Order: sequence, then C-alpha cells, then structure tokens
Amino acid sequence: MTTTDQQITRHWEYADATLRALRERGLRPTPELYHVWFVYFAEENPEILRVIDAVQASGDQLAEDTLLQLYYRYIFDRQAADFLQRGMEDFSELVENSDECLSTARAGLGKYGDLLGRSLATLKDHRELSPILTEVIDQTDQMRQTIDGLHKRLDSYLSRVAMLQRELDETRERSYTDGLTRVSNRMYFEEQLTLLAAEYDASDHPEPFCVMMVDLDQFKSVNDRFGHRIGDEILVLIASMLKANIKGRDIVARYGGDEFAILLPQTPLGDAMALAEDMSKRIAAREIKAKSSGTSYGQMTISVGAAEYIANEGGAKLIDRADSALYRAKKNGRNRNFAAE
Repeated sequence: MTTTDQQITRHWEYADATLRALRERGLRPTPELYHVWFVYFAEENPEILRVIDAVQASGDQLAEDTLLQLYYRYIFDRQAADFLQRGMEDFSELVENSDECLSTARAGLGKYGDLLGRSLATLKDHRELSPILTEVIDQTDQMRQTIDGLHKRLDSYLSRVAMLQRELDETRERSYTDGLTRVSNRMYFEEQLTLLAAEYDASDHPEPFCVMMVDLDQFKSVNDRFGHRIGDEILVLIASMLKANIKGRDIVARYGGDEFAILLPQTPLGDAMALAEDMSKRIAAREIKAKSSGTSYGQMTISVGAAEYIANEGGAKLIDRADSALYRAKKNGRNRNFAAE
C-alpha cells in the first residue's frame, strides 16, 4: 500500500470514528462539531486532546457549547489567523517590490527629464537649422511635460505604498496582540515556542529555555465582588507588571482568561524560578487601585508553574509540565512557585 493510500485509509478511519462519536453522544453532525472530533481522533491539536480526554475521564457529558468553544478557540481562530498571515506576507512582498520598482522608475524618469530639459534648451538655440528640429523640439517639450506629470504621480504612489506598509505592519502587530492587556496573545506565544523548540532540537549545543504559566489567585471572586470592569483593570495592571520583569527575547502572553504564559529563551530553570519569586513578591506588594476613582481593592497574588525544555518533547508537552507545576502551586495554597518535576 502506498503512502497516499495509507493516508486515505487513516482519514476514513478518523471520519468513521468522528461520526460514531457524534451519534453516540447525541450531537448534531454540524461542520464545527465534526471538525473538532476529527481533529481529536487525528491527534492534530494537543489542547483539544487534553480537554476532551479530561472531560471524558471525569465522566461528564461533552456539551455542544464546550465543543464549539474548542472549535472557535483552536481551529477557527488558527485557520483565520493562518489565512490572514499568508495574505499579509504575500501583500507585504508585493508592496515592498512595488516600492522598489516605483522608486527605480521615479529616479530614472527624473534623470531622463533633466536630460530632456538640457537638450530642449540646446535645440531651441538651433531652431533655424532644420524644420525637423522644430518637430523634435515640440515632441521633446511634450515628453518633458509627460515626465513631469509621471514624476508627480509616482510621488503620490510612493506615499500610498508607504502608508499601506505602515497599515500592514500595524495589522500584523494587532494579530499577535491581546486586545485587552496589550501583551502578546496565545497564537504568537505558541508560534514562538514552536520556533524555539525546533531551534533547540536542531542545535548541537542548544541553550536552555523555560516556560512559566502564571495564574491570578482567586480572580473569579474579584470579578464576582467588584465586577468585570475592575477585573479587566486588574488584568491590564498584572500584565504590565509581568512585562516589566522580562527582558530581551522574553515574551509575556495572555494565555486565556486570567492565565498568562511567559517564554524565557536562554534561561535555565533555576533562573526562571528566581524570576518567578521576584515577580510574585512585587505583585503581592502592589496595592491594586481603580484608575478612575482611586478606590483600593487590596493586594493580588499569583501562582506560578515553570518547566525547562527537554530535547524533542515539543512545545505542547512543555506547557503541560508547566501547567502541572502551576496546578500543584495552587493546590498547595496559592501564592507559590513550583518547578516541574
């Protein structure tokens, strides 16, 4: 059996398992639900695997809402982002090439226009030499005017290209930024983690790097007591404090809800834990106040789980280990920092 035949067979097996799962659970065979189960059986997304396995292990029923959340969080957003990114890259290349071509054309036309201007002055001095020169003079004069017009239009085009390039850069930045906290979003974090893991695995002398998972302690009670607007202000403040503690290639990202993830290149586990300790103390010592009224909401603490990358384990496994350490930190009373075992 060829590789292609094997792939086709596997996909039919995934499809059969998907339809069976939908039927057994009384779920509608919508494209979204079908896609989630297909990805689950194909083991294409570790987060979907983890969530579904955890729900099934608990004996709870997988609700359609849960599956739809998985679809929009891990499948739809990723497809849309990939499509946008490919489009932006293609458009960026087009804009850059256009910029170069227009700049070259503008410079060339400018030189030619100057030459025609000098030639026209010389020809007019010798207008009486030949009737043909009169026609050459007239045509040269028209060409000079045409080039002047083209020069102005190219200036306008170049301005528009520069504006499009700025808008493109801003769009790319927005696609990688969390809308509320203005730190990186989950998609950007996972892309950079994947690149760093690949770089580590391909190197003969890899540099250590770590992931830290950070969770705000008792944040739900804050939302319940003071409302989501105050909760959002607190998230923004904590995000800014986390970002203030990193440097260089380090990345702080909002991973979901009140959970943040920090990627620490060129950092061994011991240094990551020292950073976690420092961040925890700084945040715990900070009095949380509302921007508008100055009302104090007391102190906020965080729990941290950290893990150092192990060769060839992949980014998803590293996050799982850091998440497990975070779970132990919260289970042991919160406001603690644990390293992965």
